[in-house]
Amino acid sequence: MTTVSEYLRRETLRLLSVDRPIDVIHNFFVPRPPRRSREEVRRELGVSDQVLMLHSSNLRPVKRIDLLLEAVSRIRPRGAAKLLVLAGEPFAPFAANVHRLGLDDTVIVREKSTDIEDYLQAADLALYTSQSESFCLSILEAMCFGCPSVATAVGGIPEVVDDPTTGLLVPFGDVEQFVAAAESLIRNPARRAAMGMSARESARRRFSADVIVPKYEALYRQVCG
Repeated sequence: MTTVSEYLRRETLRLLSVDRPIDVIHNFFVPRPPRRSREEVRRELGVSDQVLMLHSSNLRPVKRIDLLLEAVSRIRPRGAAKLLVLAGEPFAPFAANVHRLGLDDTVIVREKSTDIEDYLQAADLALYTSQSESFCLSILEAMCFGCPSVATAVGGIPEVVDDPTTGLLVPFGDVEQFVAAAESLIRNPARRAAMGMSARESARRRFSADVIVPKYEALYRQVCG
């Protein structure tokens, strides 16, 4: 048996009373080369010198899109950043919240895009307000393109994000602290860039296919005897 995080290993043991060893082998991501330049994508999105924040997910309830939008609505100064949502499912259920919070000019949505690398390379900062995560592959995807994250310290996320080197972690549900963390990186492009470089290096060193695939191969050889 394998799990993609130590957190998920512990949860599996707790919930299922498994009586056999469980190997932790983290997820990996192999990005494709972007088809368009960063500048071209940002023009398409109507982003000039603003910070482009990114959220990529299937929008399930545990992703807490309500908290994400609440946090974005509090970021100051208004107009300094925009939020791109790469939605794996229809975003329509959240449209009313966007309007209520006055985010119509801030939130950009792309549903079920297959060219995620185009958008990942265009982003400056990723945001994740999840209530639970086994790993959060979306954070790793952003890291591969030098994009640091502000995320909740839940589940397996602390195994992916090295706070405060490759991103910033805050307690789940603390919108005020989440906003402060996001604003600190929006206002400090040098720190954001340094964290992005560290995030890219961490993704290569810890979560690349060259690192993870041999772990699966070694396990399969061991099992096959």
